[in-house]
Amino acid sequence: MAESTVELAGDAISDVYKYSPLTNPEDIRLMELLPGDYSAPLVCRLSIVPLSDALQYEALSYTWGDLSYRQILYLKPEDSDTTNTSTTLLKITRSLHEALMQLRDPARSRTMWVDAVCIDQENLTERGHQVGIMRRIYHHAIRVLIWLGPEDDKTSAFVRVIAELKDHVASRGLSLEALRALKDADLYEEKLAVYSEHHRYNRKDLLSSAFRFYRRPWFRRVWVVQEVTAGGSKCQVHIGSHNISWDDLGMATLWFEAWRRVLCKVADPFRYSVDSSGLRNVLFMWQDRSLTSKTSPSLLNATRSFFATDVRDKVYALFSFPAFQELRHKFDFRPDYTMSARQVYELVTVLTMECSQTLEILHYVDFRVSAEDALAWPSWIPRWDIIHDSSLPLLLYPPYRVPHGTLALMQDHREGIIELGGVSMDYISDVARPLHCAYRAREGRIYELDFLAQFWEEILQRSHNEVLREHFNSNEDRFMGLAFALTGGLDSERKSAVKNPKSHVGDAIDFLLHSFNTALDWIPSAPLKDCLISLQPKYPGGNRMRFQTILEEMSTKRRLFYTNNGFLGLGPKNIQPGDVIVILYGGYTPFILRPEGDYFLLLGECYVNDMMDENALELCRENNDTGELEERVFRLK
Repeated sequence: MAESTVELAGDAISDVYKYSPLTNPEDIRLMELLPGDYSAPLVCRLSIVPLSDALQYEALSYTWGDLSYRQILYLKPEDSDTTNTSTTLLKITRSLHEALMQLRDPARSRTMWVDAVCIDQENLTERGHQVGIMRRIYHHAIRVLIWLGPEDDKTSAFVRVIAELKDHVASRGLSLEALRALKDADLYEEKLAVYSEHHRYNRKDLLSSAFRFYRRPWFRRVWVVQEVTAGGSKCQVHIGSHNISWDDLGMATLWFEAWRRVLCKVADPFRYSVDSSGLRNVLFMWQDRSLTSKTSPSLLNATRSFFATDVRDKVYALFSFPAFQELRHKFDFRPDYTMSARQVYELVTVLTMECSQTLEILHYVDFRVSAEDALAWPSWIPRWDIIHDSSLPLLLYPPYRVPHGTLALMQDHREGIIELGGVSMDYISDVARPLHCAYRAREGRIYELDFLAQFWEEILQRSHNEVLREHFNSNEDRFMGLAFALTGGLDSERKSAVKNPKSHVGDAIDFLLHSFNTALDWIPSAPLKDCLISLQPKYPGGNRMRFQTILEEMSTKRRLFYTNNGFLGLGPKNIQPGDVIVILYGGYTPFILRPEGDYFLLLGECYVNDMMDENALELCRENNDTGELEERVFRLK
């Protein structure tokens, strides 16, 4: 029997382990996992060392798992430990217990850093400080051990497939650096020769194993982003008794993603997208996706699909990245677990606006109007704790990367209120029902097409009763505005559709006519369909699938609207008639606000035809009868 078990049997087990304080800012604890066979209890020693002096240790990356089910880790005292004079214990999660049982060496000690053991989780000050240096802890480790969990009956075969795919990817002659730099997903199939190999792996059992593998919780844990990016090629993946290098898994995952994209084209995209988040997260981390150059809002958004047991960690887990280090240097922002989640998110929002002197972070607001939300959270704070499938913010696209004016930010004396300078543009008069595109490959149509046809009729009716802008007098101009609004002003290459309108409008006509002709419920002749038929000869060669791609990307959780002044636009799902369209100084696109007494709720960003570029403020001036900008302060709550 292992020595640790013999010694443990002779010791008196006292109470729960009491941590000795970390007296120096650079101090960390290291865990010496004592040897033992698989039947022996887990026993370790803790020691305190300066991080810079820590010689050789391995850092564990894992998921905590169910916090309600705990198992025992025994701690033997160091000779210098006067706080604990006999063997004590810590209660650890089953997930960590499984990892340590598997990783323990039967013959020699293993020195490790494990957050749940090496940080006094009850000491909020220590916890916050250790989080602040955690990236350095993983970077300094000789190896980062990724624990995915126990193996199942499919693991052995799947690990062999990963090795085969890694060899195939490596055989393509691309260096590791080139593979990591392969950011254009459209090149995956060509560069990795997916079609030449996919017949070997196009089996239902392998598909099932792959999606089951990438559904493991580790792939969705927000802390692992900094852990593996700090560890890099030093990372080693463990699943039960099997281990894979992180780079091997990355190369195999690149092939799987290319294969998934092939399946989406020839089969059902929805089927092969619902289970793909874990797979995409591996590529996001392995290829590094310019994480070190991202702004704090874009980094928070990029990791929105990751989970955290404590929602404050959706922010704190990213603290070591340069964007948050800038907040630390300028404002002394640090992880603080005495603050509530709302306080943390509010502070990050305000500091980010002050640091960037823009409203970039407000473009990530997706306010869900409900009584509970309105009472608990200000509308202008992005909810990083809520995972949703809304479209990407418009400012991420090249046409919308120039802010309007200079930020004018003030904070009210009351918590949760900010004041922003800006200009009133217009009011929403009509909104359309949200659109749902077909997921099935090559089908290329809109479900619930009758709602779009009805919205078009309402536009026509209003245009007969209102004096609209001169260039919006014909059906062709109106439809062009609709085609732009449906995709947020972007074409299939994510460039400005306004600069190449003929191709974009032709694609829209082809897509919508196909939707009418293949509608599940027969739709009688409608003004919109008549308009499409009349315009088709003028815009030949349209590509409906090209239009569907950008439509799906831009219209998810958004809806069309029409304004009092005859503008068409695309805004958040929760908009309604009477909402106000404004330009907020420092913002990149217009925003939609909802009046509520002396205050406004921020619903989110929007696209408005002809009001998106640097001339938007000048157009606001021209559209005002006085020729002046209606500048004002908007108080957001």
